[in-house]
Amino acid sequence: MLSLTALLLASTLVSASPVQQKRSAIVVPLPARAVHSAHKVFDPEAAKRERSRVYAKYRGKNFGQAFNATVVKPIEARSEYNSAPFDIQRRATSGKDSLVNASDEYYYGPLSVGTPAQSTTVDFDTGSSDLWLPLSTCSGCPGPKLKTSSSSTYEASTTPFSIEYEDGSSAKGQVATDTVAVAGLRVANQGFGAVTTEDGNFLTSSSAGLLGLGFPANAESGKTPFFVNLVNNGALASNVFSFYMSRNGGSGSELCIGCTNSAKYTGSIAYYALDSSATSGTQYYWNIKSGGFSYNGGSSTGSFSAVIDSGTTLIYIPTAAAKKLYAAIPGAKDASSTVGAGFYTYPCSSSLGAITISFGSTKYAINPADFNLGPVSSGSSSCVGGIVGEDVGSGLAIIGDEFMKNWYSVFNYSAGTVGFAKAI
Repeated sequence: MLSLTALLLASTLVSASPVQQKRSAIVVPLPARAVHSAHKVFDPEAAKRERSRVYAKYRGKNFGQAFNATVVKPIEARSEYNSAPFDIQRRATSGKDSLVNASDEYYYGPLSVGTPAQSTTVDFDTGSSDLWLPLSTCSGCPGPKLKTSSSSTYEASTTPFSIEYEDGSSAKGQVATDTVAVAGLRVANQGFGAVTTEDGNFLTSSSAGLLGLGFPANAESGKTPFFVNLVNNGALASNVFSFYMSRNGGSGSELCIGCTNSAKYTGSIAYYALDSSATSGTQYYWNIKSGGFSYNGGSSTGSFSAVIDSGTTLIYIPTAAAKKLYAAIPGAKDASSTVGAGFYTYPCSSSLGAITISFGSTKYAINPADFNLGPVSSGSSSCVGGIVGEDVGSGLAIIGDEFMKNWYSVFNYSAGTVGFAKAI
């Protein structure tokens, strides 16, 4: 099993109520997410499941009504110390583990909950803000599950919690609180969704639950997200977290909480300001302005606000932008009627040109191996492209792990920015 020795500086117990704490930084193991099999053949069922989840996460949001009314200290007033991210390489003795890469389909890692601590696993998701975990009473839910009777700090409530996806699958339960820890960083009285029933294929991943790393306004439970509690308690060496994602199911993926890891990227990190204008002036997601995609240095598909989403495998852009991008790729065809709505195919024999997305004045390329989801079926000469046309609303595009595998990604809460550097 995974080691939990990846703790830098003193581990600390923090409360959901702000108190001053020692500042820490940790490297969390992440084993990954895929819509293709081990033999790189497109998996339409996995694609369908992900699409329904993307639809539920982003479509139909009322951005005028934030879920969480918790007052969060303004960014400019929050940091009394240097906001530059702490590089974990400054401490050569720090323990390190890799995130679990589940065939590039999703990246998950360890979490403990309760007193005494019970170990489980979660998908770390920058595109949502809730923590939810299955209870031992949930039949059909993957484990490890939380046995509430064994935790002296578990507090139930009568507040309902539910998530439902477009395909009809759902998870339901109640909002609860307990002590939650990720590799030694602990929050007492952390709110989460305690899942007691699961319908359909809602929980089909290798992880038991999910930990949202988004903003309080998007927390459907009404509870302050785990990472924001760490920030508000002054628990971190710097108020950032960063992702390195391996590919092809390989090891080495990691989530660095309170830090960056210069051993996982080359060059310097370029930062871009968050864009709340796409969500009625309230920050729900880690989204930044983008000039759009282009192929082989050609014209742009058009601008949008890009959500950098570690909990999504592929890339979803407005349908008009997808149509323009694939029109520039030789031999590409609309495959909505054969593969699924918004998907395109192109000749597997093609030598793809550069597929890039622009942030500021810089174009960031995606490795063709990450863009190629594999042949439509075994022996097919048509391959499926990893950029999907989907109008999620508010001019948003969802930029998932397909991009993040290429670019080390840093999420800076104090500065209100997202940064990228070339991943090793």
